[in-house]
Amino acid sequence: MMKNRGTGSATMVMAAVALVHFTLTQAAENLPPRLILEQAATAPQPSLDMAAPTIGLKPPRTEAEIGFTRETLTNNLPDWKSVYFEAVHRIRDRHTLYGGLRETERFGLNDTEVHSGLYYPLGTTWTSLVEGSVSPTHQVLPRYSLFGQLQKSLPGGWGVGLGLRHSEYSQIGANIVSLLAERYWGNFRGAYTLYSGRPEGASSASSHRFQLSYYYDDRSSIGLSYSTGREVENVGPPRGVISSDVQNLTLSGRHWFAPNWALTYDLFNQEQGTLYRRRGLRLGIRHSF
Repeated sequence: MMKNRGTGSATMVMAAVALVHFTLTQAAENLPPRLILEQAATAPQPSLDMAAPTIGLKPPRTEAEIGFTRETLTNNLPDWKSVYFEAVHRIRDRHTLYGGLRETERFGLNDTEVHSGLYYPLGTTWTSLVEGSVSPTHQVLPRYSLFGQLQKSLPGGWGVGLGLRHSEYSQIGANIVSLLAERYWGNFRGAYTLYSGRPEGASSASSHRFQLSYYYDDRSSIGLSYSTGREVENVGPPRGVISSDVQNLTLSGRHWFAPNWALTYDLFNQEQGTLYRRRGLRLGIRHSF
């Protein structure tokens, strides 16, 4: 959000929420009764959790969320801010469509981005994901990004996945490959992801992400993740897209306090080498219908 149009940005997002809420509600009334990596492994993950199973009840067909992020940076760098809207629609079992809109302010530069994706089964144990994003401003965010992933379910609650993302920034492109191994047992999920990223014309950088989540009722969960290694990130002008050492610790959660309403959140701390430390939070309100 540009500093001189913060009120207008919030109004635009709220209007988008109302419009999409009305449209999706009308569609739902006519219906019968789970990488990215813009900042690779250490970026806070989207809150809609499309691929994660619910413990017990079937998930609602449609959910929508509005929220914001606020992050403080060291070394006299300006705060990061964003507002976002996301929606997900479960067409039928293992067929999920999602999308969103966000406005960000990073290093004093403002961007708008739209993204959309689709989960689609390729068999009883294979699931595919395709996702794309576009930023018409792309001062810090990628001009566009394309992501594809294949995931296979294995016996004993195990699963593996392979993903590839290409992000095109204003001056350079970057590719990131991800390898995932996960396991569900009881009300828990544990996962490890290896990321290998390379800006065009530069050497590759690898990072590791470890996750543990606990589902404490049918639809609510809390999780902790730790990431370490080197990642590809746009650190703003004049350096642009670089590979740097990172360490990140994130606490994430989703709590349904009413049948159709939930609070989602992230609390995180990231060391971006010697460039800066980033601390912040994300808060969102989700509605299902």
